[in-house]
Amino acid sequence: MTLRMTYRARAAGLSLVLSLPAATTTAETPAATPTPRPPARVYTNADLERVHPQSAETGVASVPAASALDGRPERAAEPRRQSRGETHWRAEAARVRERLRALEERAAELRAKIAERASRPVVYGRRGTASGGSTSVTSLEASLAAVELRARRVQEDFEERARREGALPGWLR
Repeated sequence: MTLRMTYRARAAGLSLVLSLPAATTTAETPAATPTPRPPARVYTNADLERVHPQSAETGVASVPAASALDGRPERAAEPRRQSRGETHWRAEAARVRERLRALEERAAELRAKIAERASRPVVYGRRGTASGGSTSVTSLEASLAAVELRARRVQEDFEERARREGALPGWLR
């Protein structure tokens, strides 16, 4: 069937519907009145006490046939590791802060050396000013990047370890 034929069939059907006399008018049809809803059931403590003897029938008191740990007996036998307390994590946070402070001091020293070397003019042919004997700026920048990476890893490792062992965030500040 082509598109033209589809439109003709729709037009013919529409004209048939419009040409039919209306069987009833809106004045003749009674207005549909909504049926009133029954009031909602309110459960009270008396209802709960009445059904309490049958609560075991719903599966509340049932015991599973197979435990989730049956496939891994070594996990079931392994005692759960006790979470360390606030004093441990506050002391650990202080130790990590000291390590980070030392790394930041090293990074500041490297930044100062980089600034000093970058401001110095490079004169080739003179002793001690070119690459002979002195550390280049690029190697200092690589060292700075390594120190910053190490500081970031120390911080992230500490936070991850604390999160896994259940330390509260306030203990780490």
